[in-house]
Amino acid sequence: MLVDTHCHLNFQIFKGRVREVIEGAKKAGVEKMIVPGTDLETSKKAVELAEKYQEVYAAVGIHPHHARIKNLELRIKNKLKALARNKSVVAIGECGLDYYQYQKTKYKDYKINDQFKQKQKEVFKIQIDLARELKLPLIIHNRKASEDILEIIGNWKPARPAGGLEIGNFNGVFHCFEGDEKLLTWGLKHNFYFGITGNVTYNEKIKQSIRKIPLKNLLTETDTPYLVPEPLHSQKIFPNEPKNVKILAKRIAEIKGDSFLRIEEQTTKNAVQLFKLE
Repeated sequence: MLVDTHCHLNFQIFKGRVREVIEGAKKAGVEKMIVPGTDLETSKKAVELAEKYQEVYAAVGIHPHHARIKNLELRIKNKLKALARNKSVVAIGECGLDYYQYQKTKYKDYKINDQFKQKQKEVFKIQIDLARELKLPLIIHNRKASEDILEIIGNWKPARPAGGLEIGNFNGVFHCFEGDEKLLTWGLKHNFYFGITGNVTYNEKIKQSIRKIPLKNLLTETDTPYLVPEPLHSQKIFPNEPKNVKILAKRIAEIKGDSFLRIEEQTTKNAVQLFKLE
């Protein structure tokens, strides 16, 4: 059995096709899928899918791209927290920091400046506290923001709720890991996990990093509908689907000089352990 620990079946592109996509994944041996939210709407949709399909689990969170929404902090503490209490939710995310200047976005005047970076940090910190309070792992998104990510998670002090009891530490995964050495060093020291996506089939830096990551720290994820792996990437096939986790597992086995069966067993064990899957 394989697990896709990050697939956006809650996105509009899969409307009316979710059951078909899940069945395709199962035929490829991918029997469990985690669907993360990127805002309140998609987080709610993730929970709805998890309640409908036994193969699906949900994560709820606010992607840094959406950190500019008004009154977001209050919405996280109320609406997102209420969603996170659903029994199908296994993580908070995806959340984190993203300093990439997107050219296409639904937001007018989208600009990565100091003010927006600060807003992203505030939203990220609130979700860290939520993860700690509910004892859920984090799915951390990072793009061009490694130093600030590490400053936050490396120095974040456990918050104290009204009752005065200290909220526990957190664990999680660096989603779509791109080979950053500082994140790798910190993550291995603190027993974090690293999500390996389709770019492992064509990105040399990621291939080199995988050789340094123990199997016990690896997770497979497609980031569906994005990051289509080779050879499908060159064939312009879109969207990506959870069934392609099998391609990733085979590539990881080749890179590490190990068997597909061992990669399958260990990455599944890791996913079950981190997200407390049934």
